[in-house]
Amino acid sequence: MIYLKCIVAGLLAVLAAAILAVITVVVWVVVCLVSASRSSQTGAVGWDPISFAKPLTWFMAVLGIFLIGFFWEFFRVRPK
Repeated sequence: MIYLKCIVAGLLAVLAAAILAVITVVVWVVVCLVSASRSSQTGAVGWDPISFAKPLTWFMAVLGIFLIGFFWEFFRVRPK
């Protein structure tokens, strides 16, 4: 039962991190669009969004977040 609780805690940590990431990206895009609309400069800005799409990067991030949530709950509920 302890391991099941820890797995659920890890999954909830991944879900919370994903929701926080989406909110952060939306706020960041809005701030950038507002600041760009107030600027009188024209031209392109070099940015490579594909760099975030590498599968290993996402896998390592999700695995790290899951393990943090899992061990956080495991060390909290394990019998002493």
